[in-house]
Formats: sequence, structure tokens, C-alpha cells
Amino acid sequence: MNENNNTMNNIPSQGGIQPGAQPGMMPPPMVGQGTYGPMPYTSYVRPVKEPTVFTKPEKIFALITVVLAFLFIQFAIWNVTGYFTTLFYIIMLTAVNIYLRKTDNTFMTSHKVWAAVMYLFSTVFSITANNTIKSLNVIFLQIGIAYLVYCVTHDTKPFGRFAVFEIVKGSVADPLSHFDKEFSAINSTAKDSHTGKNIKSLLIGIIIALPLTLIVGGLLMSADAGVEHMLSGFLNFINIGNFFSFIAKLIFTLPAAGYLFGLLYSHTHKDKTKQLTEEYCDKACKDARKISNTVMYTAVTPICILYVMFFISQVNYFLSAFRGILPEEYDYSQYARRGFFELFAIELINAAVIFFINFFAKKTGEEKPAALKIYTVVISVFTLIITATAISKMALYISNCGLTQLRVYTTWFMVLTAFMFIYVIIKQFKKDLSIIKPAAVTFVLMFGLLCFSRPDALIAKYNLEFMGNSLTGRDIEVMKNMSADSQAVLVYPKYANIISSITSYEEVCRYAKNGLDKTPYNEFNLSAAIIRSRLH
Repeated sequence: MNENNNTMNNIPSQGGIQPGAQPGMMPPPMVGQGTYGPMPYTSYVRPVKEPTVFTKPEKIFALITVVLAFLFIQFAIWNVTGYFTTLFYIIMLTAVNIYLRKTDNTFMTSHKVWAAVMYLFSTVFSITANNTIKSLNVIFLQIGIAYLVYCVTHDTKPFGRFAVFEIVKGSVADPLSHFDKEFSAINSTAKDSHTGKNIKSLLIGIIIALPLTLIVGGLLMSADAGVEHMLSGFLNFINIGNFFSFIAKLIFTLPAAGYLFGLLYSHTHKDKTKQLTEEYCDKACKDARKISNTVMYTAVTPICILYVMFFISQVNYFLSAFRGILPEEYDYSQYARRGFFELFAIELINAAVIFFINFFAKKTGEEKPAALKIYTVVISVFTLIITATAISKMALYISNCGLTQLRVYTTWFMVLTAFMFIYVIIKQFKKDLSIIKPAAVTFVLMFGLLCFSRPDALIAKYNLEFMGNSLTGRDIEVMKNMSADSQAVLVYPKYANIISSITSYEEVCRYAKNGLDKTPYNEFNLSAAIIRSRLH
């Protein structure tokens, strides 16, 4: 009996009290081979992720998104476009607005105004043929539409105190965080209907068959002349170049569709998206303020001293531009070019310096000291003086040598930044002023001026009206190659005599007409219509 008791004592207890343990205490967790023998492993059950359930409007819009994404690639990215791109953005804006209303979102008056601005800038593609302007407008509209969706779904007025955070989150972070929802929604739609399953199976079969068919077809063409002749005729009929172009567009359509649906899904499902709060933005700003103000002042002081010395030493040279007087040792081209782009670079550097010292200094924001305000004002004032000098030099250059795209773009940008520096100066004396809204309004107005003025047409008209006696064949060639906007001015019969005295007016007209035939989309804008009406 004692032996049995001893034997039993040597057997590890599985459910009772371990030797040495206090009554009422749970045994310590043991894995693998323990002191008292093998213990069972603790199993871990991975939590099952619940599938996303999409509503009927979301499933419908997921399909619409594919069409919108393809139209975006076709008419905003792939081709030189006009009326079609305007129509596309009007359709997309309308579809987005309908979807937001269907998901019980309310439009404030400020939202309606911003939506109207988006509709207005959609017409830019129809009134200009300038590719640079159209590319910038595509970027502007994409960010603007994303910001509209964010503001409507979050009941936020546009361009508030933390607009920069909102734009980045609304147009980049949130859409990408739900990028896969487009494909999940389409897959859910396919699973829920017999027709959807058949379409899905058909598409998978085509995807599998396409590369195999191309490989086998190529081998058969190499092996047999008859097959080669037959397949070559078929390929010529379908235009193989257009076929591969279509496939490439479909490939780019997928990420575009994922982004667009992710944009709407993330903002209409705020419970599934990390929200942006004022506390978070304030904390992010405070966390960035790590550099001592003394370090900032020490770094910026030599720059300010250099500006004072530079301006004093060159005061007569630079002020000549304000008086419209050309220094004796320069011609107009040398005078405008010498230092202009250096001053332009200084303006950009100063903008970066002001942002840096006001964002990363330890004491800034509500507790900004007077010294930091003084440095900010001094740098801004010197930048405005430099900007005014550079613009005056360029104005003198333009009045004597005419306009070009580079002269227009740089002058436009310097005027825009001058407004921003003025707002920065005002902000130092009016602490409660939020410069985001006036800066945004100024940018929209200035960008609208750039787009709707049709700069290429403006350049050609100015040069022909005011520089006709000094134009050369090279000047006409430059204007001819800018875009259909400038060509629409060059073919105007009013300027036939001026152009004929320099080069062949008929050749200019022929070049403009042939340019419309390069792609089927070139003729669908205002300038193309003017060219056709004048050369009819």
C-alpha cells in the first residue's frame, strides 16, 4: 500500500495541485518537457476575419468605377484630349455627387461652391490645346475631387486650419488604405449572381487563353506560309498596335479603379478608417518642433546680412528695371537673363527657409517669440523686393523681345508666390489669421487665370501685335510648334501680311491643319474649331 502511494506520488498531477504549490493556486503554465514531465502545448486559434459586406449601391458603383477608370486612362492620360475629357470629368463629378447623396451625406454651401469650381475647371480641356496646362489641370482636379469627397463626408468646410493634413489624408492615405475594396466588391457581385459567375469564368478563360494563343499562333506562322498569310491579314484587320494599346489601358485601369472606389469607400465608412482629429494635427505639429530657436536665428542671420549687402551693392543695377532704363553694358536679353533665374531660385529657397523656421522651431505657433516674427518679416520683405526686381527685369525684357512660354510661366509663378509672402507678413501681426483659406483662394484664381487665358494664344497675339517688326523666322517657328492655341492665332488672315514678310504663311496654315489630323482627338477643342473655320 505504501509502495502504491509512493508510486502515485511520483506521477505528475494533470489537474490537481502541483507539489510545492499552495492550495487554491493555479499551476504555472508549462510548455513541452517540464520538471514534472511533458505538458500539453497551448493551441492558438487565429481570429477569423469577417468578410466585408457591400451594399447594393456599392456593388453598382464598383462596376461603374471600372468604366470611369478606363475613361480616365483613355481621355485624361493616354490621349491628347478636349471635349471628351471635359465630358468625362463632368460625368465623374456627377456620379460622385450622386453616390455621396445616396449614402446620406449632406452638402454645405461651401461644398457646393467647391463642386462648382471643379465643374468649371473641367471645361479647361475644351478651351486649350496646351498639354502642360491640361496635365496640371488633371492633377488639380484629382486632388480637388478627393478633397471634396473628404469635406462632404466629414462635414468639414474646405481649407480650414488643417487643410494640408486633410488633403494628404483624403487624397492619398485613405484611398490607398482601402485600395482592395474595389476588387472585393466586384468579386462579391460575381458570387451573388449566376450571370456574374459566368462572366468571371469567361474573363479568367480569356486571360489564360490569350498568351497561349499568341504563342501558338506565332509558332504556326513560322511553320507554315499559308497560316502566316492568313493570320497576318487578320492582324492587319484588327490593327495589332491598337490591340496591345487597349490591353495596356486595361492594365492601368485596375489601379485607377482601385483608387477611385477606395476613395469613396474609405470616406463613406468612417468606422473602418482612422479619423483625423485636431488633437492629432496639433500633436504632429508640436512633435515636429525640435530645433532650438537660437539655432534657427544663428542659421538665418548670415542670410539676412548677405541680402542687405547684396541689395546695397546692386541697387543701381536692379533699380534700372523699375525705371525702364537699360544699363549701358547690357542688351535686353543679357540684362533680363543675368541674375533672373538666380533670383527665382533665391525666392524658392526663402520660401523653404520661412516654412522651416516657422514649423520646426521649438517655440512657434501660439507661443511664437517676437524674434522669430522679425526674422520671418525681414526674409519675406527681402523676398518681395527680389521678386519685384525680377518681375521688373522680365517686364522690360518682354516689352523689347516679346513673350515665350518660359517667360509667362516664371512670371506667373513669381506673382503667385509674392501673394503668399504678403500673407505670411500679415500673419505675423495678426495672430488669429488663418492663411490657408486666402492662400487657397489666391491659388485657384491664379491657376484659373493661367488656364482660361490660353497662354499660347496670348503669346502669339502679343508677339504679332507688338513685336511684328522685330520677329524672325525662328520666332514664327517657336510659336507654330507651341500648340493649336498659338496656331489658331497665326492662321488668322489679319496677320497674313506680317507672317508672309518673314516666312511662308501658306506653310504655317498647312502645318496647323496637318497637326489636327495627327490623332483623332486633336480636333476636339476650341482652338481646333477656330483653325478649321479660318482655313475652311
